[in-house]
Amino acid sequence: MNKKNSQLVPIILLGTILIFILIVYGFAAPAINSYRSVNSRINSETNEVEKLQEQYNTQKEKIKQEDVQIQSLKQVYLTDSVNTDENLGKFGTMFDDIIKRAQYNGLLIRSIEYDMKPANSAIFNNFSDTYNVCELKFFFVGTYTQLKTFLNELTTSFPYLISISGLDITAFSGNEDYLLINLSVTLYSKKKIKDE
Repeated sequence: MNKKNSQLVPIILLGTILIFILIVYGFAAPAINSYRSVNSRINSETNEVEKLQEQYNTQKEKIKQEDVQIQSLKQVYLTDSVNTDENLGKFGTMFDDIIKRAQYNGLLIRSIEYDMKPANSAIFNNFSDTYNVCELKFFFVGTYTQLKTFLNELTTSFPYLISISGLDITAFSGNEDYLLINLSVTLYSKKKIKDE
């Protein structure tokens, strides 16, 4: 083989390799571009799915918290009474239940006053056609622990909506362990519509 031909062999081999690479690249380039495009789209959609999952989890937690709040809300007592007489019967057993809870917790009841039209009640002043309102003023004698337990029961386990609108505590003369307690509790009941 002459020297000229021996120098052409590497050039031809190199040229053949370059042409082969160009041909492979020509066929592979669209596939590579398509792969990159698909991969980019997958990454974008994965990010979108993660954002949607995060929003879903946030909404799910929000709904869960709202359900807990709704379950903790107390119902308004629905009265069976359609009469307009002013009596405690419009509040079912709520009045008796509060008295029994006070006695069960050891509070001595000195007296009870009630007002079926409390002037300081926004519910009575604005919604008296829909709701009955009664403000009870209890005068108790008891210990701090007895009062605390009683108030805890009223605010956590009493089944119907009530409000504690006033509390005044003074020491009982002659015995420091006992207190004179003036407690104002407002009862609410929803009026029964005459058509029902």
